[in-house]
This record gives sequence, structure tokens and C-alpha cells, in this order.
Amino acid sequence: MLDKNGEIRLIEAGDADEALDLEKAKEVSDTLEKHYPNHPWLISFQGKALVIRHLAISDTVRTEMGQDGFGFVLKHLDAHSSTQLAKNAVMAGGQLLEAFGLPRAAWKGEDPVLPAGWKRKQTGNFT
Repeated sequence: MLDKNGEIRLIEAGDADEALDLEKAKEVSDTLEKHYPNHPWLISFQGKALVIRHLAISDTVRTEMGQDGFGFVLKHLDAHSSTQLAKNAVMAGGQLLEAFGLPRAAWKGEDPVLPAGWKRKQTGNFT
């Protein structure tokens, strides 16, 4: 989907029942872009929830911790207006940016930094 600047914004429509929530997802996407320009947000559906990921943060968590799909969830699409969901996304998105040392402003490609104390879980046989 192209935004008003002609840039591609990815919004996963989901199945036919979830497609009714596309307008809510679009408002969340537009609002995140307005508050935090140029950040690589990815919004997808899972059940009656929106899953919001920052692609650079998700990549850092994958690389540093071996965990895929890091992001946050906004639940109850049926119970909240698109305006309320967008407000919640801005608050949660800003907290996510701060936790990873990114600005609550236009993104200029800075690398996210894993929060202090986060480390990869040990796996394997240590006999």
C-alpha cells in the first residue's frame, strides 16, 4: 500500500473476517508514521489483535537473542475504535523505541541497542 508520500507501507490484510479491521490497521499505521516518521513499522493481524513490529528492532532481537517475531500486540479490535488503537500504538511504540535506544522522532537509520540485562538464552547439551 502506498502512503501519501508514495512510500510503500506494509499492512497484512489477513483472512476474509479480519479484512474488516483493515481500516483500523491503516489508522494505526498512519498515526505511527506521523508520530515516528521513517521508522520501519510492520502491522499484521492475528485473531482479533494487531501485531506491531519495528523491523530493525525485530532484526536486532533475532540476531542478538535468537528470537523471531519480536513486537507488541494491540488486542480487542472489536472493542476499541481505530482512534483508541492508534493512541495505544503511539504510546507502546514510543516505549519500544526508548527501550531500544531509538528516538521518538524521525528515524535516521540508527541501530537499535538491546536493553541492559537482555541476553541470549543458553541452549544445547552442557555435560
